[in-house]
Amino acid sequence: MLTCMWARALTKYDCREVRGLDGAVGLEIGTPFSLPGGSAINLYIMPIGDHVLISDNGDTLMHLSGMGIDVWNSARMKGLREVVGIHNLSLSEAGDFKMISTQENAAYSFARAITGLLAINNWAYAQMRIEVREHDLPAEAEPYIIARNPSARFVIHPKIRGASKSEHVFDFLHGNDLIDVIAPHAVSTGMVMRKVGDILNGPFVEGFEPLIIVDDRFDPIRAESEMGMLASSMRTQSFSSLTRTFH
Repeated sequence: MLTCMWARALTKYDCREVRGLDGAVGLEIGTPFSLPGGSAINLYIMPIGDHVLISDNGDTLMHLSGMGIDVWNSARMKGLREVVGIHNLSLSEAGDFKMISTQENAAYSFARAITGLLAINNWAYAQMRIEVREHDLPAEAEPYIIARNPSARFVIHPKIRGASKSEHVFDFLHGNDLIDVIAPHAVSTGMVMRKVGDILNGPFVEGFEPLIIVDDRFDPIRAESEMGMLASSMRTQSFSSLTRTFH
C-alpha cells in the first residue's frame, strides 16, 4: 500500500491520500511548479500490481484547454507526444500524461515526470506566443538529486561558515554533498569559486564535499567551458548527466 510517508521520503513534497475510481488508495503529490495562468502542477501515484502509475490525471490538458489552446487537435496531440516521449511519459487518448515505474525506481521516474510536464509548460507558452518564464533551476534539479539516494540526509539551503568567518548558503545538502545548481554564466561561476574556496580553506567544512551542477541543456558549449574552470578545484556535474544517472 502506498503511503504519504513513503512518498515524502522519495520527493520531500506535500502529499495527501486519494482514492481511484476502483477504490484503490493513491497519492496526490504537490510540486512547486505551475502552468501558465498559475495552476499548480500536481502528480498522482497509484498502485498497479508491483508497479506504480505516475500521472497528471488529465489536469494539464484540461487547464490548457480552458486557457484557449486547442490541445485536442490531432497535430497538436502528436506534437505533445513527441515532447513528453523524450522524458518517458506517454499521452493517453483521454489526455493523461503518465508512466509506469517500479517502486524501487519511483523517485527517478517521478523526477522524469516533472521534467516532462515542465516541457509541456514551455510548449504551452510557445503556443500562446508568450516568453517562457524561467523555472527555479535548483527546484528542477531537486527531485533528481534526491533520487540518487532517497534515504540520504537531505537539507534545503544548508549554511556553512568559511575561513573568512562568513556564512555561506548552498542549495542543498544531500548525504555529504554540498550542492549548488547554477546557470552557465561567468558571474555564477565566479561566485561559486569564491564560496567554495572560502569553505574549503576553513575549519568548518566537517567532511562535506562541494558538488556544483551546471545547467548544460540550452548552451552546452558554454556550460562545458564553465565546468572546466570549476573542475580545477571542485567536483562538477552537468544537469544532463544528473537526469541520466539511472539509465
